[in-house]
Amino acid sequence: MSLRVAGRWAGAFFLAAFVAYGAGSALAGHPAGVVLVLANSALVAAIGALAFRALRRVQPGAAWVYLVTRGAEAFLLAAGIVLRDRFGDGAGDLAYQLAMLALGLGSVPFCLTLARWHWLPRWLALWGTLGYALLAVGAAAELAGVAVGVALAVPGGLFEVVFGLRLLTRGFTSPGPAPGPRTSTSASGADAPATTGGAAAPNNTGGAAVPNTTGGADGVGAGGSRARRAALAAGLGLLLMAVLAGWANFGVVQPLVDTDAAATATRLPARQGALTLAVVALYTVACLDVLVGWALRAFFSRTRPTVALLSAWCRTGYAVVLAVALTHLIAVTGLLRDGAGADRLAADGPPRLTDFQQVWDLGLLLFGVHLLLVGWLAWRSDTVPTWLAALVAVAGAGYLADSVGSLLSADQPVQVSGVTFVGEVVLMGWLLTYAARHRSPGATPPDDAPDADRTGTARRATTLGRCGPS
Repeated sequence: MSLRVAGRWAGAFFLAAFVAYGAGSALAGHPAGVVLVLANSALVAAIGALAFRALRRVQPGAAWVYLVTRGAEAFLLAAGIVLRDRFGDGAGDLAYQLAMLALGLGSVPFCLTLARWHWLPRWLALWGTLGYALLAVGAAAELAGVAVGVALAVPGGLFEVVFGLRLLTRGFTSPGPAPGPRTSTSASGADAPATTGGAAAPNNTGGAAVPNTTGGADGVGAGGSRARRAALAAGLGLLLMAVLAGWANFGVVQPLVDTDAAATATRLPARQGALTLAVVALYTVACLDVLVGWALRAFFSRTRPTVALLSAWCRTGYAVVLAVALTHLIAVTGLLRDGAGADRLAADGPPRLTDFQQVWDLGLLLFGVHLLLVGWLAWRSDTVPTWLAALVAVAGAGYLADSVGSLLSADQPVQVSGVTFVGEVVLMGWLLTYAARHRSPGATPPDDAPDADRTGTARRATTLGRCGPS
């Protein structure tokens, strides 16, 4: 499928999704409405896949962010229908606002990329950027209890209609030259441009061919630049995940799960705001899990491509299980937003919190396998030290032990991962150090550098990129 045809399909899906969700919302509570909302979720996921296909070679970071956030939006909109039917409007509205927050945040780098590569007129790309930013602000305000989301969603909604019509008539056109200096003169491959789509996005594509060279992730030219960007993306993603998951799980959720049911039901109303923030934080973690998994796949793709791909899919599967587990937290938070009484909270609150923990523990099976595969890849790599590979593998074994133990017994006395998780922390630090040390050999000199020096640097970078170090 050509870019032009893919763009026309994307335009048709933009318009069809707009109609499907509008009609489905109007028919809320009827089977036809459910079908239309589910159709909208399928269309949204297809839009993300088509945009990813178009952008992955020119701006892979923004392409990955857009794909993952569109997938999160599709999941949350579909889950919202089920949650609204079972737990009330509060849960359905919370899922919807989370979906709009993901859409808004993920679409800002998408629109900036369209402007950078001249796929849209600057005024239209600016409209989309501002519209989606306002959509994200409105969703965040709604989550905080300020009812301004509808008004702030109008510019973004109108942009999607105009953008869909433009794509329907013109499709995705071949990108023009990006303005400004390139990151690397030697990086003449498809993945050479630096990303603007957020620090936590992996900068290599799942489908793009990777040169089959010997050695680990290190290297010069485009391959070394991709490895550095992947290491930076994975390291920053792991760092952000550690902060968000640590606060949300150990600071908010676990204190509620670890108390008896009566005490939990009593404490829940006072924890509404904290639970809402915890849900947002943990859904962010689920999205970052996907991005980090594929960033690590990019980093190790020249070590053992098949194993690296399998490790990425394992972490993606774990992120999906985590997203499913979080629907139980959304249900509890939705009851609080609806002002449910003490009897309803006692009946549904503690069981949903327990279900969240149990489903998450089940997902840790996949997470443990992912870390074991990453440890094996690190051991096989010429770049990663052997001791680090061992620590990562031990961390994976710890998660597997905890997950299997929780399945066999609800009262597991020891959490092995509470000790072995150190391997993840060390991996995060090593990736960030690697990214800091391995600068692209063709980095553009500062703007105040003399012209002769800039020319010489570019010439040397080109020579390195073609021939390797002498």
